Amino acid sequence: MPAVAVIILQKTERISELLEERVGVKSASLETGLRHARPHLPQEARAAGQRMAVAARLAQQGGIVDVDAHRFDDDYRVLLRHIQSITPGTKPNSFSLRQFLMGGATALASGALLGVGLTYAGLI
Repeated sequence: MPAVAVIILQKTERISELLEERVGVKSASLETGLRHARPHLPQEARAAGQRMAVAARLAQQGGIVDVDAHRFDDDYRVLLRHIQSITPGTKPNSFSLRQFLMGGATALASGALLGVGLTYAGLI
């Protein structure tokens, strides 16, 4: 196996490990792991992950000639940055009780001010 193929497989294994640590997704392949981690990742990271999964498949099959090493490294950095920004144990796009209460209080205050303004203007 060429050295480039080994590096590609090591980097895809590292991404799989991070998905398991940060998101809790344990899978046999990077493609499956990315599919399960989809809600946690933006479109850019999902696309980079898919290209990495294809490169890993080519590396295992010996078709390493078709892989652009610079593009692979860029995809690795993009995916690594997004996965490392995920706090372990958090839900994707989680909406906390505090955010809910703050939004409700803002809506209530806005409605009250609108009512006072309309009353003052003599429209109500």
